[in-house]
Amino acid sequence: MAAPRVSSADSDPRAGVSSFMSVEILDLVDRKELAAPRPVPTRLESVVEALTTKMEIGDLPPGAALKVSKLSKELDVAPNTVREAISILTAQHLVEAHAHKSSVVATPTDAWLAAIVAECAGLSTLAATLGIARATPNERREFRVAAEHAITAWRAPLVDHRVASGLTWNLFQQLASFSRNQYLEAMHAAKRPALVLGFTHLGRERNAAMVSNAIAELLEAVDDEAAHEGAEIVGDLYVYVLDDLTPD
Repeated sequence: MAAPRVSSADSDPRAGVSSFMSVEILDLVDRKELAAPRPVPTRLESVVEALTTKMEIGDLPPGAALKVSKLSKELDVAPNTVREAISILTAQHLVEAHAHKSSVVATPTDAWLAAIVAECAGLSTLAATLGIARATPNERREFRVAAEHAITAWRAPLVDHRVASGLTWNLFQQLASFSRNQYLEAMHAAKRPALVLGFTHLGRERNAAMVSNAIAELLEAVDDEAAHEGAEIVGDLYVYVLDDLTPD
């Protein structure tokens, strides 16, 4: 008697990934022979972090000029290090370059934030697909603690939407770390500052009950090792944000 045929969805935990991420891209990111990225010098990394922190807390608001000489003195680093940091932040859409003028902190618009959210959606969906499939029992327990914390934040009588959104993002980043793919984890983490900048200046209050229920469903998917369902839930959360930004 012939053995029952196994569907591709049963044999490959990555099958059925939402439309945010094709299987081809998934395979590319997951390929172990990818060339390792150049390590970021500690000093440069610290300057990038310092500048993004200044943006998050408002010391460098949208439109603020990034004067290399001034920042070099403030951060006690060489001017070239500041220039390199600004180049990295420009690539992350946090800074706008102007010919013959100082670069400035990006001014978020709905179109700008929609593009950032769309980029993040693909990475977070991929993180859910791989992270749920590869998470260890201990990691699933860690995820439960973090998810319950996020759910509590969304169900508070007075929801702090910035804090609750941050806890939700941390769940996606946690799944990226479970993926065992250092490139995905780093790429995903690099998107956070732009999201924070966008939601800080364009943030709208979300349907807290809907988000908390979605996180509860994501937690169930992680517990059940249901990678497809988890990826769809993450994708749906991003669609919800995009729908709010995109005019009809």
